[in-house]
Amino acid sequence: MNRRGETPDVPGAAGTAGPPDASGGRSQGLTDELPAPLRTAIETRLREHHTQGLALCAFDAHGMVFAGGVGNADLARSEPVTPETIFRAASISKLLTATLALRLVEQGHLDLAAPVNDHLPPELRILDRDGHPATSPVAMLLSHTSGLPSGVRGASPGNAAVSYVANQGRVRNLADAVSGLCLVRAPGERIVYSNPAYNVIGHVAAGIVGLPFEAAVREQVLGPLGMVGAEFTPQRSGPGIATPYGSIVPPAVGGRSAAGLRLVATPMGGLTTSVVELARFGRMVLGGGSIEGQQILGPDVLADATSMHATNHPDLDVGYGLGFKVRTWHGRRVIGHDGNMPGVATQLLIAPEDGVGVAVLTNGYALSVPHEAAALALEHLLGDTSTGPDTSTGPDPEVLDSAQSATAAAFGRTAAGTYRQLDASPPGIVGRLNEAGIRVRVTHEVGGRLRVDGNPGSGGPAWLLPTVAPGRYRVAAGVDDDTSAIIEEHADGMHLWLGHTTHLFRRARRR
Repeated sequence: MNRRGETPDVPGAAGTAGPPDASGGRSQGLTDELPAPLRTAIETRLREHHTQGLALCAFDAHGMVFAGGVGNADLARSEPVTPETIFRAASISKLLTATLALRLVEQGHLDLAAPVNDHLPPELRILDRDGHPATSPVAMLLSHTSGLPSGVRGASPGNAAVSYVANQGRVRNLADAVSGLCLVRAPGERIVYSNPAYNVIGHVAAGIVGLPFEAAVREQVLGPLGMVGAEFTPQRSGPGIATPYGSIVPPAVGGRSAAGLRLVATPMGGLTTSVVELARFGRMVLGGGSIEGQQILGPDVLADATSMHATNHPDLDVGYGLGFKVRTWHGRRVIGHDGNMPGVATQLLIAPEDGVGVAVLTNGYALSVPHEAAALALEHLLGDTSTGPDTSTGPDPEVLDSAQSATAAAFGRTAAGTYRQLDASPPGIVGRLNEAGIRVRVTHEVGGRLRVDGNPGSGGPAWLLPTVAPGRYRVAAGVDDDTSAIIEEHADGMHLWLGHTTHLFRRARRR
């Protein structure tokens, strides 16, 4: 996690860069290397988290501010990472898939308020829990509130038998990946992070354009953005392309190649790109929907997409727009998306009101690495030396008096225990194994401060630091640091909401 005192401090480099110069649109003051303190911090994190390589690009609306690579793109080739190295972007891909859908909305071909089933053939229509055609509108698929389940149907781990079990059958193409889908929640009831929802969006968009999804997104999004080297593809390898490293089943860090993983369904996570090209997408967002005179999205639809549409609790400051993750960080709004799959962890973090952003791609599984690198780079751009809550000093996001501290400690002891995840497992045997194998431990440490271990979405331990409002916390963690968390005791037990989608539950103890 970020710690006080680690923010890179390069004299004269804080703040945003100036307008484009005559040499190709890059911001004045561009450096092709990372600031030295930032590079040192990244090197430390790569060693600590067994990540082989990382590329980072900081940008504003005019161009790149600085960019660089650390570590190895491929161990066998002894190939170093550069800003032009191609990586799997994982779930950052959803931003491009959403952009394709939003362009079709602006063109009048797709209605955000209409049921997505209106755009699907009868054999692919989604059913609700009673077996009737689902009414989930397109917008709810984009905000993960459609009621569709989680899961990675459309991913092949490289073993035919394992693939068949994981996908609940044979998945040969995108249509196979979206066939037979059923809601697990009522539309709009809550956020359930759904890869299948984005595969449905991609399939619908491809049908409207009249091309395979990969060609449609190239024609409508990648091409207009100028992302000429980027592709949506099941698999990509070779010189100039980072090899993902880590275990595939189960996903974990490690030094073995994870290149055997293929994404048959690419809308959910099949983008391959460099940080320099990914920064073009971020620049478009900062440019109000346009980049270098090319209008990608209208300002109104972009503003809608990047505003908060859904949270899993009304008091959370973290949730979803249309494709975009939206949250509060250091008192400012930040948007973007991250990504995590075997051998890959990524982050795109944009501060729209400040006019800057950071793209980070890695070829390792530790999600905290790109999150921390992006936060440090953004702090450097903003000249912000406060790195969020420091867990070494106990509860201090708000100053608690003795009575409040005692109340927080008493509640913390009540909240401690073993929790299970809700709404995070796909249907079928894989989901049942996931639910059986994942238990999250919440421990009260001191003064109401809680430590959360075993939550897959936190990238390691997370600390919940109490505020003056009982059951309300600030998060100190490697992933989504300085966001809010909530614990409430209901009749059925304790509920803990953490991050964009994590909902943990501990059944009520017998009196």
